[in-house]
Amino acid sequence: MTALLSEKNYDTKQSIKLLTFNTWGLKLLSKHRKARLQAIAHELANPKTSDDDYDVAALQEIWCEEDWAYIEHVCRKKYPYRRVFKSGIITGPGLAVLSKIPIVETFLYRFPINGRSSAFFRGDWYVGKSIAVTMFQSHVPGSLPIALLNSHMHAPYGQGDASYSTHRACQAWDFAKLVRMLKKAGYAVIQVGDLNSKPESLPYKIFTVEAGLTDSWNVLHHEKLITKSEEIAKLSSEDQIKLAGVTCNSRLNTWRKSSKAGDACRIDYALIDAENIIPIKAQVKFTEVLPSPLLCSYSDHFAYSVELKINSQAQHVTPEDMHNLKEREGVYKALIAEIKHYRRVTIPFQAIWRKVYFFISVIIVIGMHVGIVFVADVAGWISVIFLLITTILIVSGLLNGMIWYFGVRSESRALQEVQMEVEDAYTYIQDLTMEKTRRSSQSHRKESSDIHVQELQ
Repeated sequence: MTALLSEKNYDTKQSIKLLTFNTWGLKLLSKHRKARLQAIAHELANPKTSDDDYDVAALQEIWCEEDWAYIEHVCRKKYPYRRVFKSGIITGPGLAVLSKIPIVETFLYRFPINGRSSAFFRGDWYVGKSIAVTMFQSHVPGSLPIALLNSHMHAPYGQGDASYSTHRACQAWDFAKLVRMLKKAGYAVIQVGDLNSKPESLPYKIFTVEAGLTDSWNVLHHEKLITKSEEIAKLSSEDQIKLAGVTCNSRLNTWRKSSKAGDACRIDYALIDAENIIPIKAQVKFTEVLPSPLLCSYSDHFAYSVELKINSQAQHVTPEDMHNLKEREGVYKALIAEIKHYRRVTIPFQAIWRKVYFFISVIIVIGMHVGIVFVADVAGWISVIFLLITTILIVSGLLNGMIWYFGVRSESRALQEVQMEVEDAYTYIQDLTMEKTRRSSQSHRKESSDIHVQELQ
């Protein structure tokens, strides 16, 4: 079931077809991982229809080298330009790109704020979540060069600090800075990926207000836009895909059959520089079920595909601040409040209990070393227990001490840096607002004076 979502009659001579897809490639944890990713590779390499034939495919969660090796081998002929990105302690950010368009340059920006080192069971910090930037050659002569920013932002795991909303907001801030620079450099900018942020969230507002990007889905569905969770929950599973572009937690996905209707959401995007890029049509892809014996969805996400018409260099529109000062001021205030709350509540809690654990474990270990002298003569097995407990305390104490001194302190400083950057931007916006008000007031007084002079004459 592939739903054609919107289409307009444009001259597609300068268009490209783009796919973004979270492939769910977790080693050991993702069921049927190898078979599913091999199926995805074959679908990309051997499209059944022209709608399935993409110029660029941006992939997320390619976390196993053997999976990438297979995809690269199968897609070598169809996509002569390929790149997988590396960072982090474990595997890497899971980001890859397949392209028919020549790649000119690539670089990886690793998020400085990306979870906690203590959350080893979540892994975001260890894989080094990043933004993979790929600059392409003009796909037709005279067309603007394309800059593609592919990312998989920190996932939400629960409520409170487990939601990692502050981390995603800071990642969105870094995204916005990169986007603004690339737009000024003359690129047609496209931001894609599993951004783990709903359309009404703060990160999404940072993308659209601060970075000046536009949601390609919204452009094509502005007449009947469905973005709120309560609106999506009222739709059938089919209409959630067709009308709301749902890519995550759809009941039609075999891995998410038990999801609540209100959990369905759109967190996989293609955000564009709307001044230089025109979306032509959009589709939710890879919604089919794999044949027997698998009988499962390709991934726990659906893919999102969009066809885009890129301006020529002669049509290039230089970037301006597309949003009014009031909108930007509101975004800055919300982001500053988010960071301040995290630094006031979560950081002290994490720092204090790990620091206390470290020093208490030091005291207990010293006591255990003294105590073992007295218990050794009582029974040999007691000294063995003392040694075991001492070893556990030494290891756990050192780990918590290192997390406190290196991890929590580093996270706190990184958050403080973002806060100061936003405060700088906020101060600048306030100055602009005051200057605008002053000029408006002067203009009003001058008009009143001119009217008064005319009346006297």
